[in-house]
Amino acid sequence: MRPLGIKASLGLVQLLVASACIVAGLYSVHGLTLVNNRMEEINSRSLSSIKAIGPIDELLRTFYTAETEQLAATTPDTLQTQAALSDAVEQEVTDTIDAYAPLAHSAREKTLYGALKDKWTAYKTDHDETFKNWSATTERSSAIAAGSRLRDLEESVSSALAALSTFSTEQAVTYAQDSRTTYQTTLWRVYYAYAALAAIMVLSGVVVIYNILRPLRAINILITRLAGGDTQTPSQFTNRRDEIGAIARSLNIFRSGIIEKHQLEQEAKIQREQAEADRLSIQAKAESDATQRLHTATSGLASGLRRMAGGDLSFQLDSRFSAEFEPLRHDFNQSLEQLAATFSQMSDAVHTISNGTQELATGADHLAHRTETQASSLEQTATAIAQITNSVAQAAQRSEEARQIGTQAREAATTSARIAHDTETSMHHMESGSAEIASIVDVIDSIAFQTNVLALNASVEAARAGEVGRGFAVVASEVRALAQRSSEAARDIRGLIQKTVTDVKEGSERVRESSQTLRTITDFISQIASHLDAIAQSAAEQSSSLASINTTVTQLDRTTQQNAAMGEEFNATSRSLAVESQKLNELVRQFLLPQQDYTQQAPALTYRQHG
Repeated sequence: MRPLGIKASLGLVQLLVASACIVAGLYSVHGLTLVNNRMEEINSRSLSSIKAIGPIDELLRTFYTAETEQLAATTPDTLQTQAALSDAVEQEVTDTIDAYAPLAHSAREKTLYGALKDKWTAYKTDHDETFKNWSATTERSSAIAAGSRLRDLEESVSSALAALSTFSTEQAVTYAQDSRTTYQTTLWRVYYAYAALAAIMVLSGVVVIYNILRPLRAINILITRLAGGDTQTPSQFTNRRDEIGAIARSLNIFRSGIIEKHQLEQEAKIQREQAEADRLSIQAKAESDATQRLHTATSGLASGLRRMAGGDLSFQLDSRFSAEFEPLRHDFNQSLEQLAATFSQMSDAVHTISNGTQELATGADHLAHRTETQASSLEQTATAIAQITNSVAQAAQRSEEARQIGTQAREAATTSARIAHDTETSMHHMESGSAEIASIVDVIDSIAFQTNVLALNASVEAARAGEVGRGFAVVASEVRALAQRSSEAARDIRGLIQKTVTDVKEGSERVRESSQTLRTITDFISQIASHLDAIAQSAAEQSSSLASINTTVTQLDRTTQQNAAMGEEFNATSRSLAVESQKLNELVRQFLLPQQDYTQQAPALTYRQHG
């Protein structure tokens, strides 16, 4: 079997891994979809049904309680109030049961819902008929009989509602079990898929190691040997038709090229050695001839340099040199002429410099004197301006301190006004709290009234029960007495709260007047602070301007002092320059220049220096 190439091997590995990943992903997505469907069924069906049953049960209990109080009513007002409450609760129960209809999905659930609705209709009809002509003076025996009948109907409705709730709960449990089973099945399928993926990856690793990495390691060893100079070992895997075979064949070609390169290097080395021997013989002959010509040229230049060292600049080298050194003779003669001309011009310049330095020295003396006078005046001016600057700075500092005190006073007044405003707000809150307490007292009074009514109903029930209810009659009497005392206490509390509200209103008015006065004081302090700010800013600007003037005058004084020092240095330099120009003139007279009678020129130079 022919080995696969690198591209084919890597492509096969990628195909197998991708296939295993796709299968595992499809299993995962399919299982998650099934689990999600089961959760949607639980959420949209069972949980919605269970949530809808809870309000129905609560409303039924409220309705039965209102119905019982309606049966026990002893006054027309109480009966009318309880009747209105029963009708409102009855309509809410009907609406809540009707709202459950879209939530019934299965046939069993629809049957239970139909039974609940039928029993509620019967219960509601009996209730309406019972209280159609009911009055507060109806006999207790009739009330007891009606209450017993309505209680049986209410229990039948509760039983039907309990059966519907039980069915919804069982259905939710069934959906949960199905979801758990689907999850376990999907989990095992994903485990199998990932186990297959692991096996495929191991197989892919084996293919890569034996088909790619091992041949590449052998080729790497061969390349290392070639780099070390071993050209005897031939390449393996040359019979393969893939990329590794192409690399092995290329290495054989590279090895042959290295062998040929070594042979060519040996031949080139022999040729270089022969050429080096020929070059050395030719170089020795050329050096001998060049040494003879160099000796002739250097002897002539040495003679000319000795005459220059003696101060003679009026000669020329007339003897000709060899052809390669002839430009050197011409350059020497031209340099000698330029040097003589330079010394002639230097002699004239020395006399000019000497006269100029004398004039500079005189001017520097006058400049130094005037500069010292100006420096003394500037020093006095700088002292006066510094004193003025200190005075203005102190005034600016005091203005700044006054401005800060005004700012602190304004902040304190603002804080006092804010505290007064907060106190006023707290007073308003106390008024609101007193009103809320009054409303709570009204509620307590209402509760006491309702408790009194319930105690009366309890007394009626206890009287109906005979000997068995005698103890309960005593309790009902005590409850009624307690309700009366609560009502009296509520009236006393209401009176105290009204008096407190009146006192709070008076305190709020006093605080409001104090807050207004503090606001007026704050406005006055703000105006004073603004004037102090303007004064402080003006003083700061004047201080800054005087400080700038003081700095400028100080710099000018320093500059003048420096100019005076420089004038003195300039005077000394001018006198030193005059002395140095005299020395330079003496040095120039040592040289013999062409076409000049230096003995006649020297006295004139001396006269111009001292004249």
